[in-house]
Order: sequence, then C-alpha cells, then structure tokens
Amino acid sequence: MAIELTDGTIDKIVDKLITKGNDFAETESEKELRNTKDLLQHFRLLENHLSIDMPTVDDDTPLSKYEISLYSLLGYRVRTKEMMEFVTHILDRYGEICKAGIAEDERRYNVIKKLYLIDGPLTRTQLADQYGVDEKTIRRDERKAIDELSIMIFGIDALNDMSKTRRMSVHK
Repeated sequence: MAIELTDGTIDKIVDKLITKGNDFAETESEKELRNTKDLLQHFRLLENHLSIDMPTVDDDTPLSKYEISLYSLLGYRVRTKEMMEFVTHILDRYGEICKAGIAEDERRYNVIKKLYLIDGPLTRTQLADQYGVDEKTIRRDERKAIDELSIMIFGIDALNDMSKTRRMSVHK
C-alpha cells in the first residue's frame, strides 16, 4: 500500500529533518568544544590518577579476572599519561605565547591557570577583583582561552566545530 504525500507534507518532513540534523550537529560540536573545558576542569584529578601507585601483575602466571581488570586499568593509565603530557606541553606553550603578547593575553592565560590548574582554584569573582575587571571580562577571557586551547589541542577540527557552532547561532 503506497502512501501519497503532498508537496507541503514533503516540505514539512524535509524541514524537520534539516532542523533535527542541525540540532544534532550543534550538540556534537558543543560537546567537542566542551571537551577542552572538561579536560581543564578535571586536570588536577587526572594528574592525581597518575600519581597513585598501581598494583603489579605477575607475567608468569595465567591471568585471573582480577589481573585482566588490572591490565585494563594500566591501559587507562598509559592513555591518560600520554594525554596529560601532551596537554601539559600545550598549556606550557600557550603560556609562552600569552606572555609574549599584550597584557590581556597574559591575563587570559592566568585566568585559565587560576580557575583550573592550581590547587585551591580561584572563583571568577575573585579573579575579577584581582585584575580589577568585570566578571564578564573574566568569562570572556576564559571562553577565548578555551577556544584557543581547543585549536592547539584538536587542531583544525576545533576550528571547524567553532565555525559550525557560530553559524548555527546566527541562524537561530
């Protein structure tokens, strides 16, 4: 049994599919951009993950379920270590770039450092008071630094995601 669709119905279906596709693309792009913020928010926990001693597994005996689980944990640790070394190198390089720039560039790096990377992080309000600026300025500094770090970490894909997100917000 065939269903007949009018041109109007087809247009509505196509519009709905495009809207859903754009919503999905925007959500996926935002997740990738947030990934940098999530990484910064959990930076100290990830460092802590690497500093805890892991049990060792004896290579000469058959593996039990417990030992297989330990191998999995060791794999997580290796991937975390590699990523943290890379991100630390990126953060160091970002700090060098910002310090070689103007005062706002250095403040932007310090905002990220003091919000996420130090023990006893500061609040946005504390940072605004410390730098003698509005809290909105601190939020702009944070957003811009996260965008720049996203590009340094994820390369061209981060730039593409930012352009998709901005294009979507313009069309709303």
